[in-house]
Amino acid sequence: MRAVVLVAPGDVQVLTVPDPEIMDPGDAIVRVRQSAICGADLFPFHGLTPGFENGTVLGHEFVGEVVATGTAVDRIQIGQRVVATSTISDGVCDHCLRGRPSQCRGRSLFGYSGVYPRLDGGQAELVRVPIADRVLLVLDDAVSDEAAVFLADVLPTGYGALKRAGTTLGDVVVIVGCGPVGLMAVMCAMRLAVNVIAVDTVPERRNLAERLGARAVSPEGSSALVDELTNGLGADVVVEAAGTPGGLTQALGLVRGRGVVSVVGAHFEPDYPLDNGHMFEREISLVFTIGDPFNDRARLLDLMRNGVLDPTVVVSHRMPLEKAAAGYALFDSRNATKVVLDCSL
Repeated sequence: MRAVVLVAPGDVQVLTVPDPEIMDPGDAIVRVRQSAICGADLFPFHGLTPGFENGTVLGHEFVGEVVATGTAVDRIQIGQRVVATSTISDGVCDHCLRGRPSQCRGRSLFGYSGVYPRLDGGQAELVRVPIADRVLLVLDDAVSDEAAVFLADVLPTGYGALKRAGTTLGDVVVIVGCGPVGLMAVMCAMRLAVNVIAVDTVPERRNLAERLGARAVSPEGSSALVDELTNGLGADVVVEAAGTPGGLTQALGLVRGRGVVSVVGAHFEPDYPLDNGHMFEREISLVFTIGDPFNDRARLLDLMRNGVLDPTVVVSHRMPLEKAAAGYALFDSRNATKVVLDCSL
């Protein structure tokens, strides 16, 4: 089969690799129809993922059709159109049993190795899906492949940032960083907040946030706009989706006293200089969110089915699988907002 492979940091190629096979009775094989490039794919691309194995097939956002199942698969059937969660969880560990699948002791991420056990991903013609009855969600014709691919990761993650912050009707919400996850948070926040403010350095991303209904502003103008809309109090909720120390510092400066900063950007800094005095004096809550497609995807699927959410508006580039290297270059340079690969061509 053809698959997107990280040959070495900075070198993504589409290669012919062996077809995946059933390795466990709970496995399924999915013929991928569409897959997407995510910001998390850029960490191994830049050599920032410890222990990542060159040769790993990339991609954790994919939709396809089930073409084979193991003997222990009961719920999922051959021929069904499905979307997978970006991570797998076993469903039986203490975290899973208590509703925390993102903290599963046996978790793996499609398209990753090193920090997790290797699990080849879905930027390919075929993919092996472990624990298929748990990982796969059956789709219906009311939701397109392109829309459904967002259920794998970025839509539940953007929604989860608001959920973990306890966002309520009438809040003022600021989204710092308008990549795909930030834009999903904007889209979801528009259903709750009295004002949604989107902050980003890239004009095209600010324009897209405005199309979704937010007030968009550059980082330099964000404090003045938040002060204007809150009478100087600060935002009730600030979602930090930039994944940078600067974005986190800005988020902490925009939130009101007793407000919540919900961090959904990926952070690995061991020495971020958190101002404990500021945090204590303003009683700020700081939470981190990976996203929980297991618990949230069915609700979000219903919203898409009923026309409440349409995540496809953020797709900027649609490309065949063979053009994946060009897609990575566009996404890495921020010349693409979201790249969807057609794996069936």
